[in-house]
Amino acid sequence: MSAIEIVGGVVLLAVSVVIIVLTLMQHTHGQGLSGAINGGAYGANSARLTPADQMLAKVTRVAGIVFFVVAILACVFASRLA
Repeated sequence: MSAIEIVGGVVLLAVSVVIIVLTLMQHTHGQGLSGAINGGAYGANSARLTPADQMLAKVTRVAGIVFFVVAILACVFASRLA
């Protein structure tokens, strides 16, 4: 294993934990886990959500984007190093 693979794995693990924690912290107004992930019928821009809920939704989206980018980069680097 190279250093790039180890660093990529650590970053993926850290971002995964952050996504789990952020998803569990969101207040979903009784919509369950699917409401936290998809935003439900009201979405993150609804007036019913507090600014903290809107910020958590936004940070969760950014963490999801970071996760997918790092996962794709890890696959590309792993295939080139193999």
